[in-house]
Amino acid sequence: MDEDTKNTETTGITEAAEIAEREQFEQHYRQWITLVASDIALPMRNAERSVIEAVLDRCEQYQKDPPSMYTAIPDDLRARLERLVGSYRMQGILLLSTEMVSFSPSIFMQRQNILDYAIAMNRRFFFRIYWFPIIVINQAFIEQADERMLHFLFEHELIQNEMYTEHVTAHGYHPLSFDEKRVINGQALQQAIERSGITQEEHIREHELMQEISMSAPPVPKAFAETALFEYLDRHWEEIKDLGVKGETESEAEFEAMVAQEHGWIDFSHEIYGLFLTELKRKLDVTYHEYGYV
Repeated sequence: MDEDTKNTETTGITEAAEIAEREQFEQHYRQWITLVASDIALPMRNAERSVIEAVLDRCEQYQKDPPSMYTAIPDDLRARLERLVGSYRMQGILLLSTEMVSFSPSIFMQRQNILDYAIAMNRRFFFRIYWFPIIVINQAFIEQADERMLHFLFEHELIQNEMYTEHVTAHGYHPLSFDEKRVINGQALQQAIERSGITQEEHIREHELMQEISMSAPPVPKAFAETALFEYLDRHWEEIKDLGVKGETESEAEFEAMVAQEHGWIDFSHEIYGLFLTELKRKLDVTYHEYGYV
């Protein structure tokens, strides 16, 4: 067997293994999202019908038009937030608001039906030829939180971003384990408390507000929230392209090349959100209310 034939066979075996691994992941994720929809529907059943209908209407809007999930934060609000944390730390960051809360498997309790709900999302997102630093904040939190709570939330997001950047610089770009995420989250939390000056009582109230919002906001799987963000960047490219920065490290270049060749995750994310929404409506119908959402 010549060298070219060996290389061809090796490549074929590797690709087949990758396809099998991906198919297994997708199968497990479909099963997980179905279970999660049941868990999310359970507390929603106790809400007023008008509340449930408003949440589902918004979810359906996201399904039809994912970029509509996000809105650019107006200049006056951005200036207010910059005064809290320092304008120099917000330079080059795309700041968006949303009505949804994203959910993902908990990094604190590793059981598949335990979720972490996030009213803030912090990403350094690769799109086209640039990296974009993005912070997304739930609109209800912005409206209801006091100055100290907002200061604490933004400190937490910015400090985590700084820590992730340091991690990439030291170890290269790779998905973080649950343990690594927990460590970064915990360290950032403590620093955010110190920098914002938030009291224990205020921190408790901030957590309670997050819980309240999570119970009444449209729930969105984190994967679909990221897909919608990707599509938002595409729709608003002319407005946001000047915020982009080129990657500087070898690991970033490798990641850029991988992302440029792989878009199948977008279609899968849309599929998953459709499955989640269908199952959520079905579970909401399995009650004495007989709302008829399906």
